[in-house]
This record gives sequence, C-alpha cells and structure tokens, in this order.
Amino acid sequence: MTGAVFATKWDFLFAQVLIGVDRTTGVFSGSEPVPGQQLVAVWTSTAIAEDALHVEAWELRPIAVRELLRLLPSGIGVVVDPERPSGMTATAAYVANLKRYVAAFPAGSEIHLAPWVSMPDGVRAALVQAVDGRVQELRAFTYRVDDSPLLGCLAHVVLAGVDPADVTSAVESALTAATDLGVIGLPRVDVLALDDVPDEVRSALGEGHVLHRRRRRRFLR
Repeated sequence: MTGAVFATKWDFLFAQVLIGVDRTTGVFSGSEPVPGQQLVAVWTSTAIAEDALHVEAWELRPIAVRELLRLLPSGIGVVVDPERPSGMTATAAYVANLKRYVAAFPAGSEIHLAPWVSMPDGVRAALVQAVDGRVQELRAFTYRVDDSPLLGCLAHVVLAGVDPADVTSAVESALTAATDLGVIGLPRVDVLALDDVPDEVRSALGEGHVLHRRRRRRFLR
C-alpha cells in the first residue's frame, strides 16, 4: 500500500468511502494504469469525488471498505483519492492479503479477548430491549485480531422458533440508533450467532461476558 490518506491497514479496512457507480451500466469507477492491473477508484469526501467525476454520469454511493473488499473479484486493487498527493493505492496483492480480515475471526489469526467495559449505559439498555424475549442470552465482548485495534462483538443465542437473522438485524439496528462507533470507541462491532463464533473463542469466553440472559421461570409449589 502506498500513500498517506490511511496510516495503517486497519484504518483503511474500517474506513467509509465514496464510490462512483455508472448511472447507465452500474459499473464501478476505476482505472487500468498498467494493462491487466485494474483498480477500483474511491474517494474520501464528496468534494474530492465530484472534482474527479461528472456527477451527471456517475452516482456517488457510500460504501464501507470492508464491504467493498467482499465484492471485489481477485486481481483487482483499490486506489483512494486518485491523482491527489494524499491518495493511496492498494495493489491487488495487498487487497488479497487484507481480505482475510474481512471476517470477524479470520482462521489462523491470534485472537485476544477482553471484557467490554466501555459500553455506554444507553447502548446497553437499547440492546437489551432489542433482544428481550427473543434470545436465551446475548454476549458482549471486545477482542483484537493479530495487531488490530480493539473490536467489538455481540453474539446471541436465540430462543426456539426465532430466526437468528432477525435478531442480528434487530441488534444492528439498535446499535446504530443508540449511538455511533465513534461514541462507542470501537471501529467495528460484529453481530452474529454464538454458534458462528469459532470453537476456540467460545471456549475462551466460558460462561462470562453476558450482557443479557433470559430469566428462568420459577414455578410455585
């Protein structure tokens, strides 16, 4: 990776950028500076993007770099703020290496767990309200992947008959509505079923890191 707009690979991976989409064909904006080396072009601000593209022909759409990497076929790189002194180029090889970190818990990486002690009370209350009556439990913890910054994870165990995808969506919506990642202080929070957390991570969690657990009914005698 060359350039200065993002200081580290993590800053780049967790960034939100703008991409140009051809209004006629739906093709992403890009270039091929060297034959066979395709680059998708993205921008860090509307002003820079509008200076580079004819907005009559191109629609600007926000996209998370992480999501963009999911979409890119192999062999394609990314150029950020092209032709700007502060721009950068992530080659196809660099993008290929970074793609492994798109997953929450990439295979072969070192995972370090920690309690989520910085969660604001308002966020905690919103999350509990979103899952109450739908889950057996909701775990909340932070972790690092290799040398990444501290990341967040919300992992749920749903009640019988409840769709895990619906709970994931509800938790994500509650998280977004309650605050933003800047307030939380984490660049990324993954929401997923506890069964989708790798076995070794679940083992390390044990019975801890519970944000919400369904109360057991007590029967009177």
